[in-house]
Amino acid sequence: MGQNDRVTKVIPAEQMPATVRAARVIMTLQLGVSLLLFAMMLPAAVAAFGNPVLLGVLLRLFLVVVLLGWLVFRWSSRRKWVRWCAVAIEAVAVGSYLITAAIDGEFGWRTLIDLGTVLPLAIVITLFTPAATRWFDR
Repeated sequence: MGQNDRVTKVIPAEQMPATVRAARVIMTLQLGVSLLLFAMMLPAAVAAFGNPVLLGVLLRLFLVVVLLGWLVFRWSSRRKWVRWCAVAIEAVAVGSYLITAAIDGEFGWRTLIDLGTVLPLAIVITLFTPAATRWFDR
C-alpha cells in the first residue's frame, strides 16, 4: 500500500440521528418565526422609540434570534456545549412562556398545548435521548 492509497481512503461520516435532526428542524422553525416577529415589530418600535416596554420586548426577541441562529449554525460541530446551550435556551423559553401566561391569567390547557410550550419541550426531550447524547459526545 503506497502513500497515495492511505491519503485517498474515504472514511464515511456518521449520520445525524433522526431525533437530533428533528430538534434542529424545530429550532430552525423557531428561528424563522422569531425573525418574522422581529421584522414585524421593528417599525412599531422605531415609531414608539420612547416606549421602554416595547423596546425591551424587541431587545429580548433580538437576543432570541441571535442565540437560536448561533446554535443552529453550530449544530453540526457536535460539541456538548451546543446541546446544553440549546437545552438551557429552550427550558428558559418554556418557563418564561408559562410564567407569562400565569401572570396574565391565561394559564390553562390551551397554554400547555400551545406551540410556545410544545416546540421547546420537544427540543428538550429529543436532546435528552440516548442518540442525541452519543451524537453530541465529542
